[in-house]
Amino acid sequence: MKLALQPDKKYLDRIKHFRLKPIRSEEENDLAAEICDDLLDNFDSLSPDEHDYLEVLSRLVEDFESQWQEEKFVQPRDLLKFLMVQNNLSQTDLIPEFGSSSRASEYLSGKRPNLSLPQILKLAKRFKISPTAFIRADESKATA
Repeated sequence: MKLALQPDKKYLDRIKHFRLKPIRSEEENDLAAEICDDLLDNFDSLSPDEHDYLEVLSRLVEDFESQWQEEKFVQPRDLLKFLMVQNNLSQTDLIPEFGSSSRASEYLSGKRPNLSLPQILKLAKRFKISPTAFIRADESKATA
């Protein structure tokens, strides 16, 4: 088998846009994932070098994202607080999910220990994550 010594121009253009290197930030990961999506949308027209680029870049994205899967379970209240900070939201912004600012306040302060099923589903939809992320670990064990 003969190895190509010179990569094609399309591949070199991809490398200029995003070098193949370890991904170290959410921003880099987002860009790499966006590039992978674009490559997948055009999969049938990719050059062999671009196929290789896609394969390696998708592995880098997978490696970066797998570090989050190895972390311990995050309690739903802590997750919600984190998501609020990341999205620059106040408890008032969560009225559609909680029904009122006071309900959001009670949950966030710990006065209400659990979310209702409708709240879980609305929060999951808003933040585009699995509803299971808003179920407490001790609740899931009790119902298992």
